[in-house]
Amino acid sequence: MFPRTAQQQWWFASPEEKSRSQAIGLRLAIAYHERDAESVQRLLPEDDDEIRLVMGSLENGLLALNQFYPPGSPDEVWERVTPIIDAAAPKGVGLRTRALLAAMSHAMYNVTLGEIYERKEQDPYTGAHLFAAITAMRADEHEGGLQRLQDKVNELDQD
Repeated sequence: MFPRTAQQQWWFASPEEKSRSQAIGLRLAIAYHERDAESVQRLLPEDDDEIRLVMGSLENGLLALNQFYPPGSPDEVWERVTPIIDAAAPKGVGLRTRALLAAMSHAMYNVTLGEIYERKEQDPYTGAHLFAAITAMRADEHEGGLQRLQDKVNELDQD
């Protein structure tokens, strides 16, 4: 079976690729959390395959977090994450990221979620930005969340 989605590609990646993509994704989430548009602009790699791994890493992290701490309704997520996107997303990416979030939020209420996930897979750059912004939002939900992200980045850097 050839891995088809960014998530699957991340699971089949080498340990070094996993660590690198996870560290980049967490740095991106921290930059979004800090509303550091300059860092957000420069953190994602140029290579499409690497961007897909970053998106897969962030998506896997969010899915694991959602297992223990559901994120709230799509409307609540929209209200909390759009200010983060608006403050830090690179020019032109913010609108695409908001559009993807809106489509995913709407799809939660109907049967088009699979179609929306295909859109995300076709534009991993936007997907990575969306998942980083959501991760940044989720870091505020628990005391020390941002510090745990930074600690994980430091741990991955030592690998």
